[in-house]
Order: sequence, then C-alpha cells, then structure tokens
Amino acid sequence: MKDRIRQLMEDQHLTQQNFAQMIGISTATLSNIFNGKTNPSLSIVDGIHKSFPQVNVYWVLYGTPPMYQNQASQGGSEEGAADMHQGITDGAAGGAEGMKQGSQPSGAASAEPMLDFGAEGATASPTSPSLFDQPQMQGVNRTPKNIAQTAVKFVDKPQRKITEIRIFYDDQTWETFVPKK
Repeated sequence: MKDRIRQLMEDQHLTQQNFAQMIGISTATLSNIFNGKTNPSLSIVDGIHKSFPQVNVYWVLYGTPPMYQNQASQGGSEEGAADMHQGITDGAAGGAEGMKQGSQPSGAASAEPMLDFGAEGATASPTSPSLFDQPQMQGVNRTPKNIAQTAVKFVDKPQRKITEIRIFYDDQTWETFVPKK
C-alpha cells in the first residue's frame, strides 16, 4: 500500500510535506510509512479519500485497477468512448475542432480519445514557438557522496594491558581480580 500512496503522491506532483498536509497527517507519519516503520491506518486511507475523491479507494487498499474512478467508466466499451467523444466535441468552443473522429484508433484497447493539435494541414508560425519546440530541461543528477575513509593505524596506538577486573553480585558484594605481573 505504501507504494501506491507514493505513486499517488508522485502522480499529483506533491512533496511529502504537501501530501501529508493535504490528507491531514504529520510528515513524520508519512515518512515512517514510506520507510516501513509503520503501516498505513484507516484514518490515512480516509484522508486520501477525502482529499482525492477521484482516487479509487479499492486501488489504494488492494491495488485493483483503475487508479482513478473516472477511468472505470472510460475503459468499458467502444460506445462509451464514442459517447464521451461526442460530449467533448459538443462542448468545444470557438474555432477549435476539439477532437476528430478519425484520430481515434479502432479496437477496444484504446478507449482514450486523441486530441487534434492542428497537425493536419496547419502551418506553425516561426515567430511563436510551440510547447513542443522548447528544449527539454536536464534533471539534476545525483552525485555520489564523498566519504572520507580514515585508516586507523594500530602501530600508533600503544598496546593496552588489563589492570583489574571487577565482578559485582546482586547481594551488593564484588570481587576484584588483578593479573599477576
């Protein structure tokens, strides 16, 4: 379950602190869940359900797909995808065509509608770069930690000798043993 909670947090692009604040728990509790020190409780699942009502509770608890409840209605049939497509194109405003009928591949495996970004017959102006023309940013690479290793030389330390050994008993007495020289 902790992997699914982490997946939800990353899917929502939230930090551990923001995610914990949204579901109403401390960041230490969330960190302990991710580290395996504690298991998620019902109050945590309830907090996730209240903060993210679109998330399928059965997915959080048991891992049964889909992750989001609205995905369950999309994955049904071709008719459901066509109805959804019709509702989206009816609601499109302005000169945008929304989604095209021909852009959706046939077959039950692809129920997600495809958006038309004007690739067919449209020319992009060279003065206004699109989102896809922007260079990709390089992520921060992890650098290995430089661990300074100090070697202890046993030559530098003088050899230790036992001077006495004391044994304490539960009747408040003790014995002292001194090695012979």
